Amino acid sequence: MKEEIIQFLNKRPPVIAAYGYGSGIIKQEGYTQKDRPQIDLILVVDNLKEWHMHNMEVNKNDYSTTGKSFFKKSDDQTLKGSTGIIYLSNIEDKFNTYKYGTIERLELQNHLYYWDSFYLPGRFQKVIYTIKSTDGLEEAIKINRENALMIAAYLCNSDNVTKKELLMTLCALSYLGDTRMKFAENPKKVENIVNASYEELLNIYNFRTNYIKPADENSIMIDQKAIESNIVNFPLSLKNYITSGISPEKIEEYITELNKQESLEQTIK
Repeated sequence: MKEEIIQFLNKRPPVIAAYGYGSGIIKQEGYTQKDRPQIDLILVVDNLKEWHMHNMEVNKNDYSTTGKSFFKKSDDQTLKGSTGIIYLSNIEDKFNTYKYGTIERLELQNHLYYWDSFYLPGRFQKVIYTIKSTDGLEEAIKINRENALMIAAYLCNSDNVTKKELLMTLCALSYLGDTRMKFAENPKKVENIVNASYEELLNIYNFRTNYIKPADENSIMIDQKAIESNIVNFPLSLKNYITSGISPEKIEEYITELNKQESLEQTIK
């Protein structure tokens, strides 16, 4: 799979980093090899418009007629929108179908650190397939995941939960308020993701922190007070939102509203 993706990328302008996600790359329950879902990629570049202007010269078929006009006439902010990423889909290459989104490096790093957008931080909280990366982006991904674990533990609102329950809460963060979950997504999507990637998620997330302690092989103890006292280290945009007082409801409200706005905007775009 990695070799096929690299061959696909080699036909396009150079990228700083590339990551795969979704059922086309990461195993999920409910899909078989016969389904052959599209391969979803996130490509990180220095300048979004310049990259697409170059790519349009060598890969005209990546763009519809409307798409070509949109990229040529739109300014940088219109291309980026609130999520910073723009997608091209249904691109055939050999025996695979690709969808790839492009985003600028600084834009992605800021989202991962600050959660001013949750569209991509939510994706990077799950298992991803790293094709190419940088030290700076790997550090941002690590911080994003540490924050996601802390927030998910707090949202569990319980002193004792199973590891699977915590991972379910964590992987559900990016779907809170997502308009697509009402009509386009499998309602068991989160459960399918966790069940199929359980061991990989355990490898990503360390359940030994100052607020999580092991109870037994499958259960953990959560110190809610320790998380509340750690608010100074919350992602900046979330911290600014809950200045009136921290609570699971307030945190969930922030993520839900952000996901609702961004999923609708991204779908339209």
